[in-house]
Amino acid sequence: MKISVITACYNSQAYLASAIESVLKQSYDNIEYILVDGASEDATLEIVRRYTPAFGNRMVLISEQDQGIYDAINKGIARATGDVVGVLHSDDLYASPDVLQHVAEAFNHSLADVVYGDLCYVDPKNLKRVKRHWKSMPFRPGMLHRGWMPAHPSVFVRKSVYERLGPYDEKLTISGDYDYMLRLFSAPISSSYVGEVFTLMRSGGTSNRNLKNLWKKSRQDIVALKKNGLPRPVSTVLLKNIRKLPQVIPGSSLFL
Repeated sequence: MKISVITACYNSQAYLASAIESVLKQSYDNIEYILVDGASEDATLEIVRRYTPAFGNRMVLISEQDQGIYDAINKGIARATGDVVGVLHSDDLYASPDVLQHVAEAFNHSLADVVYGDLCYVDPKNLKRVKRHWKSMPFRPGMLHRGWMPAHPSVFVRKSVYERLGPYDEKLTISGDYDYMLRLFSAPISSSYVGEVFTLMRSGGTSNRNLKNLWKKSRQDIVALKKNGLPRPVSTVLLKNIRKLPQVIPGSSLFL
């Protein structure tokens, strides 16, 4: 099984190297690493080229202007040649060198269309300091109505499913991942949940940085819910945000 990992980046010099290294260190070697750069103006491309020899023909670089992160992810999916596709953001990293090995084993064992795990938000300057633990949990019918969503950077999808469901909605500039998870888990697919942390995400991301951004994301979440035909979108978004409370580690901020 070949796994394609996509990283969209733009002026990502601060943390991109750790994301790339976490892919390079994976014990599972049948991978394709696709970096989609939005014509960065900082040292992003220099960092990518520094690691190119280590990957050899397993790395693909696309560098051109785009219309945002979901446009970049769509470009990566279109270019991917793997049986399975995962998305790793430029300031995230895999939690261990065996993540992709466990993903491949889960696909082979379950024959599922989607495999996903958990995610930890960590302090940007101290990756060992966990601030929020997102336990995705096994999917059951009705969970979408109660605000459930798997951690997007922990989700791996068969390329054939992407081809069937189509691309991310680029108009939802901050909720395109939620829209796709709604579409994915509303479809007739099979999924397998692996109860381990796949991905570490640095806290302080755009969508949950403050109340203003949380409000903007919530409005787009409502649009995504209506688009996917789910009833009571306002109450679902409220439940979606309430679900974050048990994930927060005492002493850290809710808005991570």
